This record gives sequence, C-alpha cells and structure tokens, in this order.
Amino acid sequence: MRLTGSIFAAMLTPFNEDESLSLDGVAPLVDFILAQGLDGLYASGSTGESVMQSLEERRAFLSELGDYAHDKCTLIAHVGAASTSEAVALAKVAAAKRFHGVSAVPPFYYKHNFSDISDYYKAIADAAGLPLIIYNIPALSGTDIPTDKLLELLSDDRIAGVKFTSQDLFQFGELRNKAPDKLFYFGTDEMFIGAAAAGTDGGIGSTYNLIGDVYVGIQNAITKGDLDTARTLQRKANDLIGILFQTGVLPGLKHALNRLGVPVGPCRRPFSAPSARSLRLLDAWMDENGFVAQNG
Repeated sequence: MRLTGSIFAAMLTPFNEDESLSLDGVAPLVDFILAQGLDGLYASGSTGESVMQSLEERRAFLSELGDYAHDKCTLIAHVGAASTSEAVALAKVAAAKRFHGVSAVPPFYYKHNFSDISDYYKAIADAAGLPLIIYNIPALSGTDIPTDKLLELLSDDRIAGVKFTSQDLFQFGELRNKAPDKLFYFGTDEMFIGAAAAGTDGGIGSTYNLIGDVYVGIQNAITKGDLDTARTLQRKANDLIGILFQTGVLPGLKHALNRLGVPVGPCRRPFSAPSARSLRLLDAWMDENGFVAQNG
C-alpha cells in the first residue's frame, strides 16, 4: 500500500468553549479544508494539540474523523506518544477506522537511545499494518535523528517516508537523494517553496487549515517552472505566518477559522488568547485577502 496525495493539512482539533473535545466540530473543519483542494488530512499531531489530550480523547477524535472522512480524502493519523503502548493503542484505532497511513514523532521527554526509538517505530508499524511516516520535528520533540539513522529507519519497507519539519534543507536534500523511493513531506510552512524546488513529495502544515490552496498553488507552480507565481504565493503565506507568530500560530489559526464560522473553539491552556493588537492585524489580513467573517 502506498499513500496518495501531496498536500495535507495538519488538522486543528476542535474544542468547545470549556476546552473539552468537540466531535461535532470535526465535520465542518474537514469540509472547510477539503474545499480548498487539498489531498488529505494529517490528524492528532502538533497542530492538533495532541500532547495536551488524553488517550481516550485522541481515540475519540481519530474515530470520528475516520468515520466521517475515510472516503473523502487520504487520512494519516499521528499516533506518536511518550510511551510505546499508547502509540500502539492509537495505531490500532487508525487501522480499525480505515486510515490510509500513520505517523509518529519519536518518543519524547526522556532521552532514548536509537535502538529504543527503532523498536518504538517497529511496534507502531506492526500494530497499524499501514504505511508509517516518521515525524521529524527536533525543535519540539527534543530528538534530532541524524541522517544516517533516519536512512536506517527508512530501510524498513513498512516505513513509507518522513514528515520533515525542520529548516535544514541540506539534510532534506540528502535524504531525498539517498532514499528516492520514499515519500518526503515538508512541514515548515514558511519555507515550502524551497522544499518544493528541492523535490518534496508534498507538504503537511498547520497554516494549510486556512490557506491550503496556496500550498497547492506553490507545488503546481514549481512543477511547471513558474517561479514568479510560486514566489508570489509563498509571500502571501509568509505575510500570514508573520502575523501568526504574533498571535501564536495555533491561537491565531483558531481565531481565523472561528471568525469564518468554522467552529474550532479555543486552544487549550496554557495557550493564552492572542493580544488585541495582533488580532487586529490578523483580521485586517483576512479582510484584505477575501476571507469574509461570518460572526460580525
């Protein structure tokens, strides 16, 4: 089995105003994202605030998403956890709910040796029976897997590729060159044009929830050799990202979607609400770019 599609939104997780999980918010968010022309959804990852959810909440979210969206797009379940047993439990949910692939950050918080990390990925692959995408995000996971060790992991036929969320385009290119039969999805939204030019298989990003069509456009423009269009679209994305760095990326994205009538609710504490000044900048960007508010 091989994953299909190239542009995937790293989904937000909808919450109610009291920060409880909102399963009713799954369908509207899926519909909004897919209407932008994306190929699929990457669920319960960093953008989904997964590390602040219980195992039961993550199970419930993945189950709801699988039931609603399996036949609509390619679904990848992020099942990474601090413990192998929790990651395996989520991998089994993904398999049962007919996801098309799974993904996982390395086990986090404690410093594990490579043998333990490798065993963790093998256990996930065994449990899921689905293509597995390693989620390489050293800035947040605290684990920076060297190129040779990533290639060693990729030698396992069950491991389909890497979600590469780093600014190290040299390492990205080395992996791409040395494992040409594997899939490489780029996850640093503000640098997507560089990865597209280097030969990425696609992208998985948080801002894709709101402007996924921009990244579809960049990928298509690079494929056609239309650098001017690609640069213009990346500039549009980066203007938004610059504002989101001020609001906080996840709180800002949730504000934007709520403003459009897509009920994703707040971020969970300790995330704080964006400042009034930063929200004015975000609202102005949305108005200037044709995002019509549904709530006044």
